Amino acid sequence: MTAVRSLLARVQRLEQARTAPRSPFEAAYGSFDAFAAETQAGIDAGQFDSREMPLVLNAIRRWHTDGEFGAWQRNRVWERHG
Repeated sequence: MTAVRSLLARVQRLEQARTAPRSPFEAAYGSFDAFAAETQAGIDAGQFDSREMPLVLNAIRRWHTDGEFGAWQRNRVWERHG
């Protein structure tokens, strides 16, 4: 019976590891769209540069949709270049 429990625990850990991690934007704002809306409001209010911030927002959107927010943890790129 303990072998079955340990196997189930292992399967659960593997399934949790397989699920895609939440991006920092989902964690902080609930969704990327909420972050984009808040950023757009900042652009409209003059808080952000109206020429550069849309480009930055598009780059962040691609980073978010491609799931690259967790790549630095997977390939340890910051440790190699640090």
